[in-house]
Amino acid sequence: MGKNPLNENSIKTIRRMVQHKPLHSLLLNLSVDLMLRASDLLKLKVGDVISETGVVKDFVKVKQQKTGKSTIDIPLSDNSKRVIQENLLGKQSDDFIFVGNKSHYTKKPITTQQYQRIIKGWCRSIGMEDVSNISSHSMRKTKATHLYNKTKNVEAVRRLLGQSSVTATSSYLGVKDGDATALAQSINI
Repeated sequence: MGKNPLNENSIKTIRRMVQHKPLHSLLLNLSVDLMLRASDLLKLKVGDVISETGVVKDFVKVKQQKTGKSTIDIPLSDNSKRVIQENLLGKQSDDFIFVGNKSHYTKKPITTQQYQRIIKGWCRSIGMEDVSNISSHSMRKTKATHLYNKTKNVEAVRRLLGQSSVTATSSYLGVKDGDATALAQSINI
C-alpha cells in the first residue's frame, strides 16, 4: 500500500496547529483537497487558485508533470478557500503559492524535501512516533482514501487522482479482494 494516508482527526488537529502559519496552512489544506503529487502541488501559482478578478476559484485544474494530462476540475473546500483568501489575495498571479523564507531571493517554491520535512514535523507534533510511512504521498492519498472508503467509487477517485486505470487506483488505495467481497455481502437483493 506504500505511504499511509492521514486520518480525519489527524488532519483536523494539524489544521488547528498550523492555522497561524500561512505556508503550513496553505500546504495542508491544498494538499488534502487537490490530491496532487508534490511536484505538481509545489508548482502551483496564485493564478491557479485566484481568478483575474481577484476571486478565489471554486475549482482547480492542473496539468500533471508525470502524465502530461490535466486533472478534472477539483473542488476547493471551504477550508482551502478561507486560507487562500487570508494569505494570497493581493499577491501577483504568477507568484508561487508555497514560498519559504528564502523564496524572495530565489523566486522558487519550497522543495519537495522541505515539504516532506514539514509533513513529518506535523505528524511528530501530534504524537505520531513512527513517521517512516508518512510522506508527501500521504497527503495525496488522504482525501482519495477517505472518498473511496465513504463511497467505494474507485472510478471517481481514479478521475480525481488523474490516474490511467482503475487497477492502478485500486492498488494505490490498497483495495483488496476481501473489500470487494465484503461490499458484495453488504447488498441483499
